[in-house]
Amino acid sequence: MSYVPSTAVFEFEGGQYVPVLPLVFDFGGNYAGYALPPSLVTSLTSTWSRPSATADAGADASWSAVGHRDAAGVSGWGIGQVVDLQRGAPWSGVPAKDSSNDLEWGAASAMDGAASRAQWGDLPAKDLGVAPGWDQSIQPVEWRVRLVYNPRVPAKDATTRGRYQRSAEYRARKLQQQSSQLYVPPKPLAFAFDGGLYTPAVNGAVFFTFELPATVAGQIGPVDASTRMPVRPARRVNLFSRLLWGRATPLDPVPTGIEYPDYEGPITIITPPAEPDILETYMIANSVSFLVLPDRVPLEATNLRIGRDIDSFAWTLSANLFGHTSLSQVRPDANGPKEVEVAINGHVWVFLIDRYSGTGQLGKEVYGITGVSRTQLLAAPYAPARSQVNSADINAELAASNELINTGFTLNWESYTLGPPDWTMPAGAFSYQSQTPMQVIASLAETAGGVVSPAMASDELTILPRYRAPVWQWSSAVMDRIIPAAIISDWGSEWQPQPEWNGCYVSGTNYGVAVDVRRAGTAGDNPAPDVFADWITGTEVARSRGIAEISKGGNQEIVTLNLPLFPAETAPGLVTPAQLCEVRDVDETWRGLCLSTEITAEGIGASRVKQSVRLERHHAEVA
Repeated sequence: MSYVPSTAVFEFEGGQYVPVLPLVFDFGGNYAGYALPPSLVTSLTSTWSRPSATADAGADASWSAVGHRDAAGVSGWGIGQVVDLQRGAPWSGVPAKDSSNDLEWGAASAMDGAASRAQWGDLPAKDLGVAPGWDQSIQPVEWRVRLVYNPRVPAKDATTRGRYQRSAEYRARKLQQQSSQLYVPPKPLAFAFDGGLYTPAVNGAVFFTFELPATVAGQIGPVDASTRMPVRPARRVNLFSRLLWGRATPLDPVPTGIEYPDYEGPITIITPPAEPDILETYMIANSVSFLVLPDRVPLEATNLRIGRDIDSFAWTLSANLFGHTSLSQVRPDANGPKEVEVAINGHVWVFLIDRYSGTGQLGKEVYGITGVSRTQLLAAPYAPARSQVNSADINAELAASNELINTGFTLNWESYTLGPPDWTMPAGAFSYQSQTPMQVIASLAETAGGVVSPAMASDELTILPRYRAPVWQWSSAVMDRIIPAAIISDWGSEWQPQPEWNGCYVSGTNYGVAVDVRRAGTAGDNPAPDVFADWITGTEVARSRGIAEISKGGNQEIVTLNLPLFPAETAPGLVTPAQLCEVRDVDETWRGLCLSTEITAEGIGASRVKQSVRLERHHAEVA
C-alpha cells in the first residue's frame, strides 16, 4: 500500500529534515522500525518525480507483471492501521505466570540440608577414646638413655646384642693415671700460728688446700689392634700341571647290586627311552618366541631355522626380520655380536647374531640374519689361535679342560660311562701350533672317535662317541629315542652304500702305538683306510677310533623323517645328533644314528613348527 506520513512539515529552504514523530512502516512483513533520514529523503524525492516510461518498465520487470487492479492498489500510501501495531506483541516480555518456573531451580529445602549434615557430621565423642593409646606412657626415668653414650641394655634384650663393643682403635691411647703428688713450692714458705685466726685477704693471690685428689683412670685403648694377621688364599701356580695322574678308574659307576665274577671292567648303565603315546589325533599348541638379550625385547621374525649336524660344534640360526628398526636391535656393533633367545615349544636356544644381509624396495625392507650358539666363542674369529707342547704326561680329558681355563665354559667327558675313553699322552706328544681352543677339543674328540655336542643355551660342552655302540650291536643296544610311525608326517631316503669293512689299522706318528683293530668273528681282510694321528698314544683310544671307522662302512641309507617338535616332557621330544633312535615303522622296526636335526618355524607366536631329522640306517643281518 502507499506510504502516507502522519504529520510532517517540509521546509525546502536549505535546512535538514527532522520528523516530529517516529515513523512506522508496514509492508505486509510484520516489521516495525525506524527509517534512516537519508533513505527517507531519497525515497521522497524519487516518489514525487515523474517516472519515465523506461523506469516504469524496469520496475515491472523486476517484480513481474502486475495486473491493473494491483497497480492501483500499490499507488495508495495510506496510514497504517492501528491493529498492525499489535503484531509486535509476540516479541513482548514473558507473562508473569511463566516466572513461577524459576522455583524448580531454587535452593534445596531445609530438610535436605539436615540429612546431609547428619551423614557427614563429626564422629561421636565416644570414638575419641582411641586417643589414649598414644599418650605419654614413657616414664621420665627412661629418658636417661639420651644423656649417656653407652646405655645399659635391658635384661630382656641382652641376648639380642653382642656383649663386646669395638674400642676407638685409631685414637691416641691414654695410660692409667697415677696418684697425684703433693705440691712442693719452689721456695720455703713461713706459716705463723700466733694464736690468732688466719684471715686471708679478700683478693689474695694464693690459696692453699691440704687435700689429696682421687685417682682418675685414663681411657684404655686396644693394645692388640696392630697385631692382627691377614689370611689370604695361597698363590696358585702350575695350573697346567695339576692332576697329572688323571682320574681314578671306577669299576662300577652306577651300583647295580649284581656281582660279575668273570668281568672286572666298567659297567655302563643307560636309562631306556620313554615310550611315546600312540594316539589317533595329535593336537600340539606350538609356541615360538624371539627375544633380544639381556633386556628380553621381543621381535617379529619369520622363516626361523635352527639346526646342527653331528660334526658341528655349534647350533645355527637363520631368520628374516622386517624393517630397519628390528635389525638395529640385533645388529653387531663395536661391543661385539648381540645375543638372542629363541624358544620353541619349551626348548630354548641362545644365539650370537654374527651376520646379516638385506634386500628392499619402496615401502618394504627384509633382512636375513644368521646366528650361532655361544660355543662359537671358542673358535675363530672370537678366540685367538695359540701353540703349546706338554712338558709332562697329561691325559686327554685334562688337556681338553685346560683349553677352557678363564673362558667360563665347562667340559663334560664321561669317559667311563658313555665314552669315548680317556688316555694318557707322554711329554712332548700333546703339541699343536696356531689352533683355537675349539679346534684342539674337536681334534681330541675325533682322535678317540667322538664328537663335540654343544649345549643349547648354556656355556657347556659334552664329548660323546660318534657310535655309542658298534652298528653290528645296535639290535641289543639301548636306544635314546623311540619314533613311532604315527607321528611321522612325511619321509625320504637316499641309498649310500659303502664297503663292508671289518678291520682298521690305527697308529700314532711320532709318539704312541700301532693297533690293528678287527671286528670280532671276522678275518679283518677288508680293512678301512688306515688312520694316523699324533695323539693316538694308547690302546684304548686306538680301539675306539678303529670301531668308529669300521662302523662307517656297509650297506646303508640316509632316511629323512619329518615329525612334530614335542615338548621335553613328551616323547620323543627333541632329537639331537649322535643319538640312537628306534623307528617303529608300519611294517618293520629299525634303528639308526641321528646325523642332523633341523627345526623350522614360520613365524612368532602360534606358528607351524616342524622337526626334520636325518638318520643313518645300516642294512646288515645283525643290525
